[in-house]
Amino acid sequence: MSNVLSSPSDVSEHLLARTGEALMAGDFDSFARCFSLPYDLETLEGQRQIRSRTDLKATFDAVHAHLVKQQVTMMARHCVSASFRGENEVAATHETRLLSRDILVQQPYPAFSLLKRHDDGQWKITSTSYVIVDSAELNDALQAG
Repeated sequence: MSNVLSSPSDVSEHLLARTGEALMAGDFDSFARCFSLPYDLETLEGQRQIRSRTDLKATFDAVHAHLVKQQVTMMARHCVSASFRGENEVAATHETRLLSRDILVQQPYPAFSLLKRHDDGQWKITSTSYVIVDSAELNDALQAG
């Protein structure tokens, strides 16, 4: 599949789709395959480095629980911009909208990620910076661990 991803936005959209579907379904294994460890995560509350699968699972579980609590039925995410920083690295920004049926749960929020292609040809997320200004609960969930 990674050979089909020829443009930076294709890489970003592919990972957004896979991680979003996994979060909504509660499928940690599919979610985890999209990340390279250590993984750097930043919110307005601070920075942390996720070094282990156990730490990634704690974050996944906290974010998934937040989505369930907010009755999110759709996580609409799209790539805003993406560019190659080298043959095996993409810098990408995306926007997320969380919806409960047809109601926006919170204001859309942007994020910036670095995506790297590994020796096996798979693209993985190595870092993400979120700018979530209206949900301390979601920021707390991202900082879980």
